[in-house]
Amino acid sequence: MSNDRPTATQLAETFFEALETRDISLIDRYLADDVVEVIPYSNTGKPEPFYVFTGKAEVLDYLRTIVTNFSRVLLAGKRYSVTDDGNTVFLQAEGDLVQAGTDAAYRNVYVFKIETRDGQIVHIDEYANPITYALLAGLPLG
Repeated sequence: MSNDRPTATQLAETFFEALETRDISLIDRYLADDVVEVIPYSNTGKPEPFYVFTGKAEVLDYLRTIVTNFSRVLLAGKRYSVTDDGNTVFLQAEGDLVQAGTDAAYRNVYVFKIETRDGQIVHIDEYANPITYALLAGLPLG
């Protein structure tokens, strides 16, 4: 990225690079202090979000769990869409992850919505099939 303020697309690309290279330090400075990450779909089927991470520390802790719990994080077939105002990026991709310790494959379909303001990420929505994750993690369904 240049010295100028990064675009929303550059921020999204850096976010996913941090996950795939398992180097969360790449995204740290681009997360707003009040960033929120929401995982809306839950294994219960209820409308309440599965998880909500509020503030930079919580979001970074969540991202660290991904790179700790998965020895491979790959988002294949990335398809980016940007809103007309240039502040929001959507990414659709196929997740191809490997669980650390068990080497179990974890494949899911993702849609991320990343909202930016003043060169920082302020909100992330992470949509994926919660049943696929629940089966991997041994969580109850319903």
